[in-house]
Amino acid sequence: MILNKENKIVRAAIPDRMMSTTFTLPIDDRKVVGIVNYIADVNGVTPLAFWVKIKPTDSYIDRELRASGKLISRCLQHGEDLKELAETLSQDNIIGQMVNYFNKNVEDIIMGIKSDKKQRMLSTDPYASQMKE
Repeated sequence: MILNKENKIVRAAIPDRMMSTTFTLPIDDRKVVGIVNYIADVNGVTPLAFWVKIKPTDSYIDRELRASGKLISRCLQHGEDLKELAETLSQDNIIGQMVNYFNKNVEDIIMGIKSDKKQRMLSTDPYASQMKE
């Protein structure tokens, strides 16, 4: 949380240029792209913007994901903790899957480290694992 001199909560100042990183996850047989804008300083890395896109661009689901990303960004800019946001969002939706994955792998994603193991297909269906059995 960022306070001004009147002790009112304000958004973090957004620099004109920020570092960014991109990651891709397979969710529900779709390639979902996450873009994170962040600042780095002596205290570490602070994500300030979280964008999620899916093809076809401007489809209903793409517009919903972009709107959800804007809300996540606003929360981050108001000082919300990424871990708490990830815990709040369930994993039965695409934005929840993306935020949880980023939270668990933030260092590797920002450092550009690719995992050696193949990323399994993620699903928003709560019964998907039961159906395979």
